[in-house]
Amino acid sequence: MSDSENVFEQPEAEAVTVEIEPEAAAEPAAEEVEEPVKPKKKRKPMSDERKEQLRQNLIKGRETSLKNRQAKAKKKGTFRKAVSLEDQEKEEQALEIAQAKIAAAEARKEQREAAKHARTEAKEAKDLAVQLRLELDELKAERKANKERKATAKAEADQKAAEAKKAAEAQASAEPAAPPPTPVLSGRALSRLMRGL
Repeated sequence: MSDSENVFEQPEAEAVTVEIEPEAAAEPAAEEVEEPVKPKKKRKPMSDERKEQLRQNLIKGRETSLKNRQAKAKKKGTFRKAVSLEDQEKEEQALEIAQAKIAAAEARKEQREAAKHARTEAKEAKDLAVQLRLELDELKAERKANKERKATAKAEADQKAAEAKKAAEAQASAEPAAPPPTPVLSGRALSRLMRGL
């Protein structure tokens, strides 16, 4: 079998037609009733005095509203005034002065920290010097003790040597002294000795 052959029968599609009833289509149009538009009343022309009075009321109302907002903002602490050019310049100068003061304060703080660090290092160095001094004193004391021990040991050895020498001398004096050894004479020395006799 090949793919092109249709193995199963397929039903033929039938055309479906939908009929809309004319009554159902007419109902939505009947519901949409346009509301009658009310005609606007024409205002009476205002006099100049009335216009001026309204302007004054508007200005007064705006001022009152501003004051109320400022009072409310003061309570909250968030009010910011409208800034004029002079105020901006003053604020910029104050900001520069404040920044200079802040920089000076930071420099002083860094100097204090550096001085504190230097004091800490000096204290550590002093403590180290004291510790080294104590160790040096201990070493000197040990060296002195060693010298004293060596001196006493040497003195004892000298004393023992002197005693041994005295003992040897005493022993030597107790024994008869052996005659000194006679030197061996050569032939010439012997002949001279004979002639001199």
